[in-house]
Amino acid sequence: MYNEYLYELPSHKRIIIIGDIHGDIRRFKNILVKANIINNNLEWIANPPETIILQLGDQIDSMNRMNNTEWEVLKDYEMIYFTEHLNIIARAKGGYCISLIGNHELMNIIGDFSYVSKNSLTENRANLFKPKGQLALILAKRPLIFKIDDLLFCHAKLNINHLNILKKYNKSIFYINDVWRNFLENEKINIEDKEIVDEIIIGSNGILWNRQDNDVHSTNTLFKKLNITYMFVGHTCCDKIILKDNQIWYCDTGISRVFGKNKYQYLDIKNININIESICED
Repeated sequence: MYNEYLYELPSHKRIIIIGDIHGDIRRFKNILVKANIINNNLEWIANPPETIILQLGDQIDSMNRMNNTEWEVLKDYEMIYFTEHLNIIARAKGGYCISLIGNHELMNIIGDFSYVSKNSLTENRANLFKPKGQLALILAKRPLIFKIDDLLFCHAKLNINHLNILKKYNKSIFYINDVWRNFLENEKINIEDKEIVDEIIIGSNGILWNRQDNDVHSTNTLFKKLNITYMFVGHTCCDKIILKDNQIWYCDTGISRVFGKNKYQYLDIKNININIESICED
């Protein structure tokens, strides 16, 4: 049995990093097939088998931003079930499929369905996502922040202010994950965690929402304190993956067909070499 509450791993030879998905299972699978992680029969064929898939959150909420609704044949939350199943397949071979929490997972947990498509807005959605609900208990196991050796991953952006708040309470960055889990599993927020929740998790400049411009100096201080080289984020949609100030990789290229794009990208890290890979569909 693998550790259900995994927040950190040592260096791995290969890491696949995928941005926001918003319900598009087919394109998520396309990436994994192109990268030779799985085959069309959903068998794990990754080389090496210990490869890590790291998906940066926002697996759900597929309300179309364009007029292209015909592609959505499955409920958006099938992505959550699929990645959960994929992790079981990966673990059997020594690999991982790690899914982070994004702001859209949070929105559904608190009952905000404003970006849910008509196809996915089922009568029981609120019960599935509410704390202690079936999907909430799956999401409870998923981190808001994750670290692989000297690489840090979160949905939007961790900044030095977040670190200072955690320091005030003598907590590590991974305590954020514990607070999240406690809320979803027990429908409980400890009073001493209120500032962490308000400022780091649900706040507009928290790690699920932050779109502030990068401050090179403070980010450099953050990196030194956490002993990291790069941060990888989704959330802020870009035409292509970019590295900002040699510090932060922005990886959300609008993969889902809700955005009407036919080209999208992912990262393939092999032996510390970071490669941008593109897929173009007709």
